[in-house]
Amino acid sequence: MKNREEILIELNRLSSSRDFLEILLILSNTHLNCTANKLATRDVKSILNENEIVFLFGLWAKNKNKNTEGFVDKQEISKRVHELMNEYHQTYIPDISIFNTTKTFNEIARNNPDMIKESIFYSGTGAYDYQLITFLDDKYNLDKEWLKQNKGFIIKEAQKLFIYIKSTFIYKLNSKKFNDNVIELYTIRKDNYIFKKNPSFIFLLNLLSFKMDESLNEEFNDIGDLNHFKFRPVINTDSKFIIPLPNLLSESIYDGPFYWMNDDEKYLSTAAKNRGKSAENIVKSILERKIPNENIFLEVNVNVTKNETLTDLDVCVINGNKMLIFQVKSKRLTQLSKKGDIEGFHKDFKLAIQDANDQATKPIELIISNSCKLKSMLSGENIDCEKIDEIHTACIVLDSYPAITTHTRMFFFDEEKTPVTMSIFDLELLIEYIKDFDMLFDYIKKREEFSKYFIAETELSFFSKYIKSGLIKSSNADIEILDNDFAQRFDYDYYVPLTLKFQKEFSTYIKDIGRNDFCFCGSGKKYKKCCSEKC
Repeated sequence: MKNREEILIELNRLSSSRDFLEILLILSNTHLNCTANKLATRDVKSILNENEIVFLFGLWAKNKNKNTEGFVDKQEISKRVHELMNEYHQTYIPDISIFNTTKTFNEIARNNPDMIKESIFYSGTGAYDYQLITFLDDKYNLDKEWLKQNKGFIIKEAQKLFIYIKSTFIYKLNSKKFNDNVIELYTIRKDNYIFKKNPSFIFLLNLLSFKMDESLNEEFNDIGDLNHFKFRPVINTDSKFIIPLPNLLSESIYDGPFYWMNDDEKYLSTAAKNRGKSAENIVKSILERKIPNENIFLEVNVNVTKNETLTDLDVCVINGNKMLIFQVKSKRLTQLSKKGDIEGFHKDFKLAIQDANDQATKPIELIISNSCKLKSMLSGENIDCEKIDEIHTACIVLDSYPAITTHTRMFFFDEEKTPVTMSIFDLELLIEYIKDFDMLFDYIKKREEFSKYFIAETELSFFSKYIKSGLIKSSNADIEILDNDFAQRFDYDYYVPLTLKFQKEFSTYIKDIGRNDFCFCGSGKKYKKCCSEKC
C-alpha cells in the first residue's frame, strides 16, 4: 500500500485531468445516491462518504485549470480513485496493538493529530439537508436585516431555492432520460421557467458559486485544510450551473451567513449574541413538540442569595419532582481542530462541551437540597423547584458536530457519568421517537449512567440500544460496540417522508408552467419537448 504522500501525489495527478469532473460526478452518483428502499440496507462501509467526495472536489477545484489529458475508461478511473481514498483512510488508522485498554485508547486519541483529524473528517455530515434548510429561519431570524442589506440574502428565498434544486435533482434521478448522461443529471441551465419566475435564485447561486477559470483552493492539500469548495459548491458557467452535491449546497446555505457576518467586525459581537439566543429558542421549540410549553423555561438564574447568582441555565424542563437541564452552546469546531492541532482541539472541546457540562451540573446539589432559588430572567418570576429531587443534564450545540459522541468519550472516558452531548439536529431526531417528558428523562438518565459501557458513532446508535434493550450494560461484556443500523433505518423512516413533503411544495412552483416555457429541469429545452408528459 502507498504511503499518504504517494496517494496524494496520484490523486492530484488524476484530478488535473480535463475528465476528472465527470469522474467525480460518476462517484457522486454511485456512492451518494440510492433508491428509498435501499436507504436502510446499503453497506455504508463499502462506499465513500460525502466528506470524501467533497475532498476530491476540493482537489479538482485546485487542479482543474491544469487541464491535462483525459481518460479512455472513466469507470475504471473512478474505481481507482475509490481504491486510493480507501488507502488514504487507512493511513489515519493507528496500530491497535499500542492500545492496552479503552483508557489508553482515549488518552492517546485526544492527543494524536491523525486520530483527531480522522474522527472529525470520517464522521459524516451530522444533519439531513432538509433539517439545515428548515432551521435556517430560526438560526438567522435575528440577523435577517443584516443579511438582506449586506449580502442580498433573503432566508425564505434561499429555502425555496434549495427545495427547487433538490426536488429537480430527485426528479431527474428518477427519470430514465438522464441515466446515460451524468453531467446533465447535475446541470441546470439558466434558461428555465423557475429562474425566470424567481430571479433571486440566480443571484443566490452566483453568491454560492465559482467560475471554471477562477483560482480556488491553492493551499488545499489534505483533509485538515480549508476547502473552499464547501462554501461555494456550485460551478458557474455562462449558460448553466453544475451542482454536483445538493446536500453540500444546503450546508453552504446554512453556514454561509455565519462566515459572512464573522467578516464584519462591527457586527461580530451582535451576531454572536444572536447565535446564543437563537440556539436556546431552537432547543425550546424542539422540546415543545412533546412537552407542554409551561414546563419549559429559558434563561434561568440560579441564585444562592438575593444578591449572589451562582450560574445561569439556558433551558430547563420541570415536571413534578424531575428536572432536565439543557445547556446550549453555539461554539463551532475551528479549522485548527480539523487540522489536528491538539491545543486548538482541546480548547474547542472545552468551549463547546466541557464548559457547558460544568455549568449544567454545578447547581444540581443546591437545587435538590433547596439551597437556592431559580428565577426566569425573561419573566422575572421565581420558578417553583422545591419538589425537585432528581436532575439530569444534556449539552446541546447549535451546529452539526458529527464527532461529538466520539470526542465526548475521549475526554470523559474515566468519569463516573458521561455527559450527554448532541447537536440540535440529533435532538430533533430523538424527539421524533420520544413519546413524552418521562421517556426523554429516562433516556438522558440512562445515557449519563451507562454510556461509558458502549462505543457508538452517533446519538441514534445510543437511542437504538435504548429502544431495543433499555441501554443497560451487558452482563457478557465490559464494552459493547453499537452499529448504525438504526441510524440507516431512520434515513428511510424520517427522511423519505420529509422529502415527499417538500416535493409537494415544489409542485406548486411549476403548476403554471406553459408549454413554450423553458423546462424547469434545466435541460434548456422547451417544456413541451422535455418534461411535459411526465408532470
